Amino acid sequence: MSRSKTMRSVQSIAGTVLKHAFLIVMSIISIYPVLWVITLALSPGESLVTPTFVLGFIPVPATPTLAHFIAIPKLHLLAGATFPVWAKNSIIITTSSVALSVALTLPAGYAFSRKRFRGQQASMFSFLLPSMFPGVITIIPQFLLFSTLGLVDTYFGCIIPYAVGSLSLSVFIMKGAFDSIPRDLDEAAALDGAGEMRTFYKILLPLTLPSIATVALWAFMGSWLDWALANVMLKDNTLWTLPLALYDFIQPNFTYYGSFAALSIIMAVPVFIVFMIFQRYLVTGLTAGSVKG
Repeated sequence: MSRSKTMRSVQSIAGTVLKHAFLIVMSIISIYPVLWVITLALSPGESLVTPTFVLGFIPVPATPTLAHFIAIPKLHLLAGATFPVWAKNSIIITTSSVALSVALTLPAGYAFSRKRFRGQQASMFSFLLPSMFPGVITIIPQFLLFSTLGLVDTYFGCIIPYAVGSLSLSVFIMKGAFDSIPRDLDEAAALDGAGEMRTFYKILLPLTLPSIATVALWAFMGSWLDWALANVMLKDNTLWTLPLALYDFIQPNFTYYGSFAALSIIMAVPVFIVFMIFQRYLVTGLTAGSVKG
């Protein structure tokens, strides 16, 4: 019996070691490209450099410098506009897209959860349908429609598609969140004299904050990092977002690797900050509704 326990203990330790070894290897594979980007951003010049390797494979800049980061605010290359303009455009488009997405998702999720109406299942399927196709195939129809409406080369040409494009998953997340809240709370609020709108804003919304944060994070990622739609809708370089400006560093005859890497890191900082703030809500928001109260 003692020998059996010892064998199980050895097997358990071996399994744990293998799991951790696998996770370490996968982490290195995931982080390694990021290390190269950081090395390029901290190395002088705009060409690919041969860095110093620590432990034989970890790249570090041979002569570290912050020159690329210092030059970013005044850098314009062929685009004409500068970093503050690109950053302002990205902030305006992203915040507007997130606000519009949340504003559309909350009442939609509430209606699908608390109401019963004709065509409800078909309406839910219509939200799911766009996610079955790659978003790239809808860019040309969107461009033709927005061109007819005069929305090309405007903020709305990106804000509306970004906000609507995030609804596929967001509506299902919010419906699940509202489903997880017992209807007894609605009835108790009604008995206390609270109307439907007051119940929605004062009781239900505070209980679904993790899901709202998840919806906002989803919309933020879709708009902050997108290049394809913005490249079609925004031809005026004074309206370019940061991903478009980043692509401008890649020229037919030369690539500005140092500036490219520096701006990539700057673009990644807001994403990192947002994830650090909302990470505790992410799992809760995605699993809301899996267990109904």
